[in-house]
Amino acid sequence: MSQLLFQETQRFKQVWIWAILVGVTGISISTLLFIPSESSSSWSDKAIPVVLLLLVHVLFFSMNLRTRSDNHSISFRFFPFIRWREYSFEDIDALELIEYNGLLDYGGWGIKWNGESWCYTTGGKWGLRIRTKGKYFLLGTHQPEQVQKVLERFSAYKSSKSASS
Repeated sequence: MSQLLFQETQRFKQVWIWAILVGVTGISISTLLFIPSESSSSWSDKAIPVVLLLLVHVLFFSMNLRTRSDNHSISFRFFPFIRWREYSFEDIDALELIEYNGLLDYGGWGIKWNGESWCYTTGGKWGLRIRTKGKYFLLGTHQPEQVQKVLERFSAYKSSKSASS
């Protein structure tokens, strides 16, 4: 296995996301459980929405973007939606570290499409933009300094390939 140059795991850590999620859950549970309804609803009718809200919590808690790069490739996954995808430096045409605004450029965070490229991010303002055969996608990062190692290695790899051709 090649030497690992970069590895990062991102999660949704924004306080406002969790505040909204916990607030909506709290209001919903208190409404379902403590405000009497006029109809004779059973506990199972009340349990289903509560279980669904708790599953949303589990989903947000388990979601993560993992990115890693070695001397010859970049790979990522956005658990639980996307399995590991690997792109060898041979298949990558261009890499660049960019500053972006997730809300303005992609309409938010997570897995997004803006009409031109996919974005995989959990927040922040830095991303590694990757171009392969006319297709772009962006991997968010909270470690732009560490991504520089990947860019340097990629440049060296492409230089050595063009020199040997």
